[in-house]
Amino acid sequence: MSTPGIILETKGLKKRFGGVHAIDDVDFSLTRGELRCLIGPNGAGKSTFFKMLTAQIRPTAGIVMFDGHDITRAAPHTISRLGIGIKNQVPDVFDGITVHENLWLAARFRHDPATARDKVDNMLERLELQPIADKLVGELAHGQRQWVEFGMVTVLEPEIILLDEPTAGMSAEETNRTAELICEVNRTTTIVVVEHDMQFIRQIARTVTVFHQGKILAEDTMENIQKNQTVRDVYLGRSGSA
Repeated sequence: MSTPGIILETKGLKKRFGGVHAIDDVDFSLTRGELRCLIGPNGAGKSTFFKMLTAQIRPTAGIVMFDGHDITRAAPHTISRLGIGIKNQVPDVFDGITVHENLWLAARFRHDPATARDKVDNMLERLELQPIADKLVGELAHGQRQWVEFGMVTVLEPEIILLDEPTAGMSAEETNRTAELICEVNRTTTIVVVEHDMQFIRQIARTVTVFHQGKILAEDTMENIQKNQTVRDVYLGRSGSA
């Protein structure tokens, strides 16, 4: 049974790799409509946690609930049908066809041809991809390819989108544009972002969950997280600024 208002939660979630506790008894909850950022130093466990939420790794113990469904041991295609959209760090796109065709294939997974056509047109406009709609994805810059995949996930109209380091390898300009896109999509969709780029996090963060040594160290607004001395010591302070 899920908690009212909560779209995603974990209870007692654990993951061990041999004798290493990558995730150690994590209780986490996400309210519908949120934009939550997961941060932490390398090895903190945030990527392992992300992969358990997205059925890429099965937990050693504990449960994952999505919108009233126990997805702890669900297959990736099952959680996709339930309404979870996933974008991993490396773009998963079709390089040999156009931007429009990539979005069309994604839209047709869930919609009839006429509806898919409308959804694609809307997504091209929403993400401002019209100027490159007829270009082959394989010829695009890295940031543009990331945006195409973001559009492919979003056009499915999932209940929640989980993004793993969406600005990896992007220029400052591309990162700023990605922040705008995420905030725009968050108007209608719950979003979780795993990221280590603090400048980017500052642009989008509302509530931040900080992982450290497989546990949740702190959870608060970005403003308060930046003032948290413990967080600064274990993570933010390592870069010399918060």
